[in-house]
Amino acid sequence: MGLLLTPYEAAVRKLYQVNMWNPVKLGLENVEKLVGLTPRALDMPIVHIAGTNGKGSVAWKISHGMRAAGYRTGLFVSPHVSSFRERMQVDGQLIPEAHVETLLPKLFSLCEEHGIPA
Repeated sequence: MGLLLTPYEAAVRKLYQVNMWNPVKLGLENVEKLVGLTPRALDMPIVHIAGTNGKGSVAWKISHGMRAAGYRTGLFVSPHVSSFRERMQVDGQLIPEAHVETLLPKLFSLCEEHGIPA
């Protein structure tokens, strides 16, 4: 008898396996293609944090500070510490499992339809 996964677990497992079959492609080309295919434009201020160490901590602190100042925030960090859901947050709330179950398959389909690898 095989391992029974919840829809959430199956979607996250599929995401983790993407780079097993597709080499990582550095750069922003694939991200820019995906953003162009999504229904909601990113017409909002964005803080992009780059560097070698401490990006997650800096992003969390900026997000926390902006919320304290009354702003609504979205936060994406990788890797996560204990739960995949930590990677995506809105106003400090982790993405719900139901949203992961719904959105990841749509993302996989977009990538397949438009030839966007990992």
